[in-house]
Amino acid sequence: MGDLQSTQLYRQATVDGVIDIGGSKLPERLQAITFKHLNEPDQDGRYFLPDILFSNDTGLQLWHQVNHLPHYYQTDIEVKLLEEHAADIARLIPAGSSVFDLGCGDVRKVRPVLDALEKLGKDVDYYGLDLSHKTLAANMESLRSTYQFVQCFGLWGTFEDGFEWAKSISGRRLFLSLGSIYSNDRFDRAVRYLKTCVGAMRPHDLMLIGIDCSPDPDAVWASYHDSSGIFEAFIRNGFQHSNVVVGGQWYNDEDWEVRGVMEQQPPPLRHKFVLRAVRDVEHPPTALCFKAGTEIECYEGIKQTPDLMARQLSSAGLHELARWAEPTRTIYEYLVEPDLEGKGH
Repeated sequence: MGDLQSTQLYRQATVDGVIDIGGSKLPERLQAITFKHLNEPDQDGRYFLPDILFSNDTGLQLWHQVNHLPHYYQTDIEVKLLEEHAADIARLIPAGSSVFDLGCGDVRKVRPVLDALEKLGKDVDYYGLDLSHKTLAANMESLRSTYQFVQCFGLWGTFEDGFEWAKSISGRRLFLSLGSIYSNDRFDRAVRYLKTCVGAMRPHDLMLIGIDCSPDPDAVWASYHDSSGIFEAFIRNGFQHSNVVVGGQWYNDEDWEVRGVMEQQPPPLRHKFVLRAVRDVEHPPTALCFKAGTEIECYEGIKQTPDLMARQLSSAGLHELARWAEPTRTIYEYLVEPDLEGKGH
């Protein structure tokens, strides 16, 4: 990227290296999304708490603890996979590219790739996108002190904000979806969300998609159900955060029981959390009312298969350039580009 564009970005960024691309407007947007999903069931008859509500500051602190649980395999395996193949990935990223990390979290997963780009001496601009300004500021401070060739900025906002803002960036772009963000959904929805990515991509843009393809139901169950109760605390925090978002305490822990649900047929393997009302829940100020026995689903994880991923990518208009997997075939990384010539069909 040119010096002028980098200079302009530094002027946009505050002293903590974070650019507000919509984050300051999150409260009212989150409120609308939350009411939409809690006021009426979706087309499948489900009440659903959006994943976006789990990413507040407390949620990210709990998520950090989840990532260090002994049976939570996803992050450790993906980090090791990226460490093993970071040099190969970095060689495929042209110098002068802009890298957009969609939901960067604590940046553990992306560090091997950034390290490899730095080692190759490639001038690259890295944008870590997340909902937590506090987390972004801390991560950018750490990253900026590490690299000479990789310039690091935080983007505070939603994925939609990120794709819109990325339009202002010229040159080659790489979008990162690490940690089973995109493609982690039921087929039709996964394809629909991937198509939004394709719609934001230019002909020479790339996307790296990390996805959990574990076929082992015991390992999947253990990863979500720890004896210390940290994952349940993470789930309940999302609901507690919804109280702040909607402006009233409709949710109380004692009114809801939490359970996990595993589904294996039809494939792929799926896990979700379900909160069930143990009594009638009524909160007139927010007009949120749930009868005893009402269930609210959240945090669904879809463990894809390579065949299903191939179908997803083809249906979304993406062409696979490269694929990496660790030995047990649990976590995959897919490097894809817009399928302008119908190669995937």
